[in-house]
Amino acid sequence: MCDKAADAGCEFRPHFKTHQSATIGEWFREHGVEGITVSSLSMAEYFNSHGWDDITIAFPFFPAQTEELKSLNENCRLRVFVNSVDDVQLLSKALMNDFKVYIELDTGYARSGISHSHKSAINSIIDECNKTENAHFHGFYVHHGGTYKVKGIEEVKKIIAPTLSIFSEMRRNYPGAKFSLGDTPSASVLSNFESVDELTPGNFVFYDWMQTQIGSCSLNDVALFALLPIAQISDDKRHAILLGGAVHLSKDFVDMENGRNYGQVVSYTKENITTVSGCLTSLSQEHGILTGNLDDIEQYVVVCPIHSCLTANLHSAFLTVDGEIIEKRVLS
Repeated sequence: MCDKAADAGCEFRPHFKTHQSATIGEWFREHGVEGITVSSLSMAEYFNSHGWDDITIAFPFFPAQTEELKSLNENCRLRVFVNSVDDVQLLSKALMNDFKVYIELDTGYARSGISHSHKSAINSIIDECNKTENAHFHGFYVHHGGTYKVKGIEEVKKIIAPTLSIFSEMRRNYPGAKFSLGDTPSASVLSNFESVDELTPGNFVFYDWMQTQIGSCSLNDVALFALLPIAQISDDKRHAILLGGAVHLSKDFVDMENGRNYGQVVSYTKENITTVSGCLTSLSQEHGILTGNLDDIEQYVVVCPIHSCLTANLHSAFLTVDGEIIEKRVLS
């Protein structure tokens, strides 16, 4: 992904919310990454304490963040998302050092940000930045979550195409602005990033079962799995109970031809990863119901999670296939 961004002439500012690990962060640094993206102030503080000093907080600013932002602003170059003139005014007064401002655009996903068609709101924020000494308008940011809801490379391209067209059109009115794209499917499947200046995906560091179904990657590209113990097997060996529920995996799912899949069982070696009979068809807090032909089931199963970002967040460390424990940020 580093090479892909470089070949496209894009700055690469990967999202670290997926792995949340200082050790894994160093792997990125070895590939020349200097600026990162996070989703919370506590995550920013964690990575700042491990030497990262160019951080984008990819979550809309709200006033309760102000005190923590003051501290971060003393130690690193901040990029923040703002939604209003009031946000700019508050931050400009509160923060002592310079900081950069993104305007998050809603180009159809309808989660957060300002509609790209609300030009007066966009212009007023930029004008307010220009009036201040320390708030500097940087550009526009889009994370189009709709790409996570389709299957196939062509569908990903189809759903992200309007966003790229909006970027191209807005360049004419905002020639100095940077345009950032943040979803893993687009970053994975697109070959042309002509209208994009920055790539900020995060999930790609591990990928997951959802991404294999979208077409972002193959199963052999997935790098995060959950090793879950079998607690009970039905007499006909068609159902089993795992210690693997929502608190271990999240409750995300993928709709498959044979029903909902909350996690796919795989056979894993260092050389190859293949699917085997069995997937999680239901989850409660601690229990996971495994359904399939379980004649050869052993004491543990290896599950490819639906959403690696959430699964990783629920655990305190990673274990490599070579037995190395990699610690990560843990919420107290």
